[in-house]
Amino acid sequence: MIFFKGIAIFFFALAVEAEEWVEIGVDALAVYYVDIDSIEVQVDSVRVTKQGVYNNIITENLGGEPRVFRKTRGVVEIDCRLRLNRVVQINMLDENDVSVWSSGSMRNRPWEKVLDNTHAEKTMDFVCNRLSNT
Repeated sequence: MIFFKGIAIFFFALAVEAEEWVEIGVDALAVYYVDIDSIEVQVDSVRVTKQGVYNNIITENLGGEPRVFRKTRGVVEIDCRLRLNRVVQINMLDENDVSVWSSGSMRNRPWEKVLDNTHAEKTMDFVCNRLSNT
């Protein structure tokens, strides 16, 4: 019996960690993806995990030190009705998906207008259309 409980817990953990990345846009710097399994409806908005995979390794001064990363992965809130979004958490990852910096939760981030013809607009359209078709 304990053996079967262990197997059930193992498969539950796998299900919780499941990710299904869908490409939603490309620009000169990166390819952008959303994890459709992360889409979560809030009261007045939607949250989704988004990832940018950069064409080149990037170095930026974050937290007072230079950080080298190849990917960004963060949580974005989207207001489909008002066409606004905001990044509420972002992590910088190296080539091995190891976090080299994290913003932590940024609850007071301002909402921003989603600009036309950007990966932000493609993200919003993808997520909002997906919700309206369910």
